[in-house]
Amino acid sequence: MAEMLNVLALILQEAETQPQVDDTWVKVVSGVLALILVAIIIIRRKRKKKTEAEEF
Repeated sequence: MAEMLNVLALILQEAETQPQVDDTWVKVVSGVLALILVAIIIIRRKRKKKTEAEEF
């Protein structure tokens, strides 16, 4: 039982000392995609309003 606790402690120490993954590029890409989607939604709504105004 004591050996299992020692092994578990070693595993946890290794897990804590792993370097952080640099995921800034993922954040940048997702931010750009979010901005593109918002722009598409806004452009479509403006086009829709123009066609509704032209009907009347």
